[in-house]
Amino acid sequence: MKASKLLGWTTAIMLAGIATYTVMPDVSGEEAKQAEAWGLSQEEQELINVTNGDLIGDRAKDGAWEFHLYTTDGYIEMANGELVWVMGYTHARGSFKDVGEVKTKEEVERLLEPVKVPSDTLHLFVGEKARITLHNTGIHSCDEHSGINHVAHTIHFHGLDLTPAVDGVPSLPVDPVLEHKAFTYELTPQYEGSFLGHCHVDSFNHILAGMYFPIIIHQDKTKTAYGYKYDRDYTLFFSELSSTANEQLQETGIVHGLQDWKADYFLINGRTFTDNLYHPRSIINDPRSRIVAYEDETVLLRLMAIGADHVFAPHPHGYHMEVIALDGRKLKSSYEKDTLCLASGERVDVLVKIPHFASQRKCMSCNLGAGITIMHDHNLRGMVSTGKYPMGALTIFDVRSKTKVAKPEEPLIKEGKPYNPLEH
Repeated sequence: MKASKLLGWTTAIMLAGIATYTVMPDVSGEEAKQAEAWGLSQEEQELINVTNGDLIGDRAKDGAWEFHLYTTDGYIEMANGELVWVMGYTHARGSFKDVGEVKTKEEVERLLEPVKVPSDTLHLFVGEKARITLHNTGIHSCDEHSGINHVAHTIHFHGLDLTPAVDGVPSLPVDPVLEHKAFTYELTPQYEGSFLGHCHVDSFNHILAGMYFPIIIHQDKTKTAYGYKYDRDYTLFFSELSSTANEQLQETGIVHGLQDWKADYFLINGRTFTDNLYHPRSIINDPRSRIVAYEDETVLLRLMAIGADHVFAPHPHGYHMEVIALDGRKLKSSYEKDTLCLASGERVDVLVKIPHFASQRKCMSCNLGAGITIMHDHNLRGMVSTGKYPMGALTIFDVRSKTKVAKPEEPLIKEGKPYNPLEH
């Protein structure tokens, strides 16, 4: 698939997620027209639909999906303006293609996407072989005498049933990937579900420094999960981060007193909520994390977590969640919960049924406006980052009407100034 087509769809989806309280267009009709204009094949249309326009791997001549991931380091910006050093996985700009050996900081900045936490999702398919090559580019933003320089890395495909050779545990039996070296993991997924990848070298430090990402394995190229149909899906990756520990790693390569490790940020998809509702780095202004839906739809939420010891407790206001799968396995019988516990490494797939008139309903507990309800970590420590509340793992349901503009019926620009419906 041409990268320009995928990037075009990704941009369109992002813009749709950022827009607020607009009339729902004839989505299927518009997509069909756009697909026809671009001359997309049937498979390309289906892939865009099921992956929400995310980047996907390239098809090799033998039909396998190929991905090239690069390890590096860099900085992410938090909603309070702090720049935090992290290690992570990244990929070529605009694709998962092989850009060859990357050694210098200049090559990293020129050839690769900036590092982020978590790294981008890998979309795989049941019964279709995948080749995932890990390239270790080295560390580029640390003191030259730091012990974190020249470290090795792996990918552990957490939850997948794999042989030891591709399980990513160092030296059991395959050695970890050394600096400026590469290794290819070959696997054929047997089960659909929500999984995650992370480094298994010095796991405590490397994972908590940012080396993790979602893996979604699809049964086919339709909007179904475990046999359940859905209209929209969101992956919410809960994690915790210690800027103090990361700074120690960056400067010396050693975190002093690991037993005393303490998070100062609690994240969803690498961001925190902030009471500045306009802030571009807030969770609610991230199209991957702001749950936009329309009345009478079914939303699939893929909830996953990683951390040191914090147990996240996602709790939506105004909705119950139907739990359909745990750790990538369909439950024999689904059940309903309004608060779930997520420990490190767990994945829970839930359906949320959006009722009629939900776009007109105000959340009495949060009073953020018609159609808006919150979903937050009910383990309340996770709502406090850097000593401030509310600044943590909180997102919103932004429910809209397909036929009627949700109240309050105000323009996005009011009297020449930006208007935020969340404040009314």
